[in-house]
Amino acid sequence: MRVWRWAGAALIAAVLGAGAYVGAARAGWLRPDEGEMCARYATPASRFITVDGQALHVVDEGPGRADAPVVMLVHGSFASVHMWDDWAAGLKGRYRVIRFDRPGMGLSGPQPQGLYNGDAEAALIAALAAQMKLRPFVLVGTSSAGEGVAHYAAQHPQALRGLVLANIAAGPLKPAPHFTPWFKAVLAFDGLLGGHHIPAMWGGILRMNYADPARVTPELAREWTELNNRAQGWPRHFGKAPPFAGTPADLAAITTPTLVLWSDRDPEVPLAKDGRQTLERLGAKDKVLSVVKDCGHMMPLECPQASLAPVQAFLGRISR
Repeated sequence: MRVWRWAGAALIAAVLGAGAYVGAARAGWLRPDEGEMCARYATPASRFITVDGQALHVVDEGPGRADAPVVMLVHGSFASVHMWDDWAAGLKGRYRVIRFDRPGMGLSGPQPQGLYNGDAEAALIAALAAQMKLRPFVLVGTSSAGEGVAHYAAQHPQALRGLVLANIAAGPLKPAPHFTPWFKAVLAFDGLLGGHHIPAMWGGILRMNYADPARVTPELAREWTELNNRAQGWPRHFGKAPPFAGTPADLAAITTPTLVLWSDRDPEVPLAKDGRQTLERLGAKDKVLSVVKDCGHMMPLECPQASLAPVQAFLGRISR
């Protein structure tokens, strides 16, 4: 009987603890401290600027020469500038490398009108390039960033020397995820938290998008959890059209030399469908497809060196 009483008391304590956690999360009390987030995730090269009303975290690194060629890196959904840490380390000795946290992600602020779509992101890239007085540069976009990057490239061919499209959708995107029973339970609890998220949720998302889930570390899951919990309660409007609805027309209008970079084990936008279609739909005469082996959707995170090598070769070729 004593064992059952202890078990009952433990169950009651667990239920009360979970209830308190849910209440605190929904009230916004668990939102991370801004000062702590900046101290933990800003870099020595970080700048906090305002671009067309948008509070933006920008990292600008390179050799310091005025004539250094510029590469701008735009990360995927719910990521941050840190998605590009290894790429930036490999490029900044020769190139000026500019990366920024997209609106509502990383250490940037919310989009002023709450608009999160390709049009708004293309406009932000244009405003940032103008404010930084960039000469023609190379633009890189991966995952969901591909929508705004492709739209910008179609609209501003004179502003670009080259383009890299990595694991983007070639057309309207309608995700059909397949969740395990355990992860469905995680999502069910996470859904009670009013926009706050737990590390188990982000760890699960990352593992589903890695070819080798064992490469996802607790530190990476913590980073994604903390940075994304900054955005709890920020309004988001995505528009009526599905993501990437306008991308086929944008791809056809692109004339910039383009590297199509794809993972062979991407579960979100498979090589056989989206990779091949991206290459086929591109209007550019100078276009090439490079495939990264044994890599999932989060290419710059999971396979940084293998994915950077073809980019360096492409940059070297178009810089001649």
